[in-house]
Amino acid sequence: MNRLRALNAFYTRSYNKRPILTLCVTNGILGVLSDTLAQSISYYEASKIEPYIVPEKLREHEDLWPPSPRWDLIRTFRFAAYNFCVAPLGGTWYMFLDRFFPVPKNAAPRTANVMAIKRMATDQLLFAPMGLVLFFTVMGLAETGKWEGVKEKFRDAYTPALITNYEVWPAVQFINFKWMPLQYRLPFVSSLGILWNAYLSWLNNASKQEEYVLSKLDKKDPNLEVIQSA
Repeated sequence: MNRLRALNAFYTRSYNKRPILTLCVTNGILGVLSDTLAQSISYYEASKIEPYIVPEKLREHEDLWPPSPRWDLIRTFRFAAYNFCVAPLGGTWYMFLDRFFPVPKNAAPRTANVMAIKRMATDQLLFAPMGLVLFFTVMGLAETGKWEGVKEKFRDAYTPALITNYEVWPAVQFINFKWMPLQYRLPFVSSLGILWNAYLSWLNNASKQEEYVLSKLDKKDPNLEVIQSA
């Protein structure tokens, strides 16, 4: 408990002196943790492919199974660098919402709730879709170096990501705007983003394992089906 208090005091001092740099470093560290967890889950799921995912009649095609994943340090660095670089944008956005929808110090609960809802709605209507545009554009260019890679990401992932965002993040952002002090809002969102990205990675990996094997076998036996792990 004392260590948490000391860490909180250190963060508060750093934020008061250098708010943007503190947000950048914190967001970058959380980006490393997020990608580390996501890759760990991907590696664990891939290691279960024989007993849990591939049925017996596919085991004779072991040469077509996905190769065992290796740790992608470049991916981790890319994710951390992205989080570091977008932190000023996120921090400035939260400052803007604080000024545009101010909450008086002794505001009634109803007033505080209304302002939190307005902040959340503005964030989800404006920043959420544009934030995903920025993310998929930067990641597409960083991974492929071509605009075709960006177009592919938008075609395959943008709409599902935006829909899922609206299923999860409005409630999270209401809590964020209602109870979190300004200096903790971006770290709070990024911390929950660790679990969010890990979940998406698990979901994505499960479907990729099926698609990988079936894409190799579709011409040999279109009736083969991959059994997903429970």
